[in-house]
Amino acid sequence: MRKIAVLLCLFTALSLLFALPTELTKKGNPTLYKQLYRKALKNVKSLPSSARTDYKTLLKGNPDILMAYLLAYESNANLSVARPASITSNYKTIVALLDKEGLRYAPEFFLSYVAKQTVSDEAITPYRKAMLEDGLAKVISDTNTDLDRYRATTLWCVSRLKFQQTSGRDQNPLDITQRSLIGRCEEMQILFVAAARVVGLPSRPASTTWWAHMDNNHAWAEVFLNGAWHYTGDMDAAWFPDQTWFSGMIDKTVLILADGSLATDKDEILATGKYDTQINSTRNYAKERSRNIQVHVTDSLGTAVSTASVMPMVFNWGALRALASLNTDAKGDLEFTAGRGAFFISVYAKGQKGIAYIPSGTEETKVVVVKLSDKEFYGGWAEMEYPGNPMEWGNPPEEYRTAVQAEKKLWQDKTDAFEAEINTHSSLADSLTYEVAKACRGNSPAFREFVEHAAEPILPAYLEFLLINDPKFLWQASTKQFEAMYNNWHFLSQGGINEEEQLSLFSPTIFYEEIPTPFTDSKGKAQFYPDAVRYTQSHNNHEVINILSKLKKQYKINAKKALSGLIPFDVALRQKYLSPVQYRIFACSVLRANGYPAEFSRIPNLISVYIDEDWQYVNVMKPAWEDMTTETVPQTYTMNLQINDENGIPVKVSDEQISLCRYVEGVFYPLNNRFEYLGEGMHRGVFPVADAYLQLGYRVSDSLTRFYYNHIDASVDDSLFIRLTAKGYPRTWGKAEAEILSMFDKATLNRESIILIGSIDQENCMRLADKLKAADKSFLWVGYYNSKEAANYVVNPAWQQMVRENNRNSLRSITLIKKDGEWQMFEGLWDKLP
Repeated sequence: MRKIAVLLCLFTALSLLFALPTELTKKGNPTLYKQLYRKALKNVKSLPSSARTDYKTLLKGNPDILMAYLLAYESNANLSVARPASITSNYKTIVALLDKEGLRYAPEFFLSYVAKQTVSDEAITPYRKAMLEDGLAKVISDTNTDLDRYRATTLWCVSRLKFQQTSGRDQNPLDITQRSLIGRCEEMQILFVAAARVVGLPSRPASTTWWAHMDNNHAWAEVFLNGAWHYTGDMDAAWFPDQTWFSGMIDKTVLILADGSLATDKDEILATGKYDTQINSTRNYAKERSRNIQVHVTDSLGTAVSTASVMPMVFNWGALRALASLNTDAKGDLEFTAGRGAFFISVYAKGQKGIAYIPSGTEETKVVVVKLSDKEFYGGWAEMEYPGNPMEWGNPPEEYRTAVQAEKKLWQDKTDAFEAEINTHSSLADSLTYEVAKACRGNSPAFREFVEHAAEPILPAYLEFLLINDPKFLWQASTKQFEAMYNNWHFLSQGGINEEEQLSLFSPTIFYEEIPTPFTDSKGKAQFYPDAVRYTQSHNNHEVINILSKLKKQYKINAKKALSGLIPFDVALRQKYLSPVQYRIFACSVLRANGYPAEFSRIPNLISVYIDEDWQYVNVMKPAWEDMTTETVPQTYTMNLQINDENGIPVKVSDEQISLCRYVEGVFYPLNNRFEYLGEGMHRGVFPVADAYLQLGYRVSDSLTRFYYNHIDASVDDSLFIRLTAKGYPRTWGKAEAEILSMFDKATLNRESIILIGSIDQENCMRLADKLKAADKSFLWVGYYNSKEAANYVVNPAWQQMVRENNRNSLRSITLIKKDGEWQMFEGLWDKLP
């Protein structure tokens, strides 16, 4: 312990005495210093004067490459809400790390992948010092090789985060380790990358924006070991780099992206932004199985089109989704690496568009020529294949498995401590208050202080709202933010609105921005919205436009002059210039402040507002209702869609398989309007009259997706009839394997009707459990280690043995369902129960 204490002391109190390596000093590397210093000054120029002065003081007091980089490569939107002391703290720990271990990498590489403060869109916090004190200093002192340090770091992460599906706003490392201990895949990514950087291991975020062979997406981490990038996923199965639950699906991916800042010539750079560089990491995974895609774009006359937007796309959640936004060069050419799976590319330039289908293939080079036109494109059916790839699974040593279980127990002990702390306070004894406090996890003290300082008991309806609201608010909110939410709820509360409307009215965040900082009103109460933005008490279509018209006069939309990134409402309120995305988020907040449920839309210029018992698009730039006449009457048509399989048997498709999309500047945007199933294969929807494309897709297997798209021509009050044949539409699961059924005794098989097999904290298993719960199905959950997380969870000795014999089994997710007395089985993520 004394050794650790000494190390921590060196990392904090004495860090300013350390000298930076020559390569990171102004004198030793003047060209890089000048580049970063100028960029840092430019970056803080748009900040409020007090923040700008603070950051300039940091640059002046630390005239070196490291401080210049820390301020140059964090978004000024993030810097606007950060504390300069947080940057100073992180700076000190990096200096101390360099003093202890030296500069082991090129300066640009070290800055990008070790010194970088944030991983994704999370807030800047002084997490490095806190995480060193929380065990990472011991990881540094106890390990001698990078591989050992990597393994120790992944184990450290196991006791500080458990996977759980949550909303899209990122938690920062201190939110994760001190308040929630849970998060989705991107928080797993944030925690590991941050921890790896703290201990000196270069690390970066990686992701597939959308899976090609199944719905959803995924984020994970890459770590630099032995001179090469490797990937890591589940922290409890990370003994071997490059071995995680998706390792056998590498060839099914189309693009795997990584994020850097000062990229090197060894990287395949897809796009360069103000703060980050998008790197194509596909070849690091697929190796020689990668394909070189060469795209040439011309106009209708055959002339090359430069700077055309090229978007590789795959089918996911009912529509073609863009994986990345790339651009052609001066000769109309673009070249990038892709996997073997099938995909589309959408191309757009100056009002002209085109689309091309790239089937699965093993060729080294695929040449694609796209001719643009101002006409709509008409498609049809596509067979999209996604081959598997060989994968040899290694089994970790037994002592590692034991260590993983010990870390999981430590996680459970911390979770139990959260609840034990709540039990010591009588102010939280009421059953509903207790449930909210419990949901706050490690942030219950902030909620308790709000409850204890309230002038009267908190209304049950508000507590019930907190339980259905974004759980991250409960984990992250300060006492003042709890109070501001309550005061806003009081101001706007109205009976008779459903859960969806409540979330779109009372939630203080719109997209992925941070929770706004409250201000204090004239009565001393915390508020999210000042009276200056509460324009009206009447509610109708005209007032929505009036509110947006007032905003349009007050704020200027200019992305170049606005802060870069997402900003909370209180910061946006003080700006003169907002980017188009910031303005749409801000408009939603102001409408909510005036009692209108509103949601951000990814469709440029549009937001969605709940009015007259329906969601309607409004164009915030005009401002005007998008799909209404001047009399505010919706302009719509009806689509009747009959879907049968090749045998004429009616098919019922789900919302995740079908959508109507607008095509805007190369991107398909699914509309809010959905189809209603009428029975016998008939689906009907009422849609606004607009340029749109019908898209339908389904997974025949994890190796084959059938996809249909076509342009829809419709006028007001039309009633269209379209017939589609869904060839090979999957209807049945496979027969359950005898080896799997043999794990259970006869009593269990007689008693249960659904059995879910897999780790209780494995991502796919948790998704399946959520699906079963949403379908109101009771089921037995079977795993290989003890957990108190779910009452229906048990440990099966036979499954434990199978995991010991082959660690690949620890990553499997299997659903068994009894149908007509026979057990059926599905491995992986199913779309629907049989």
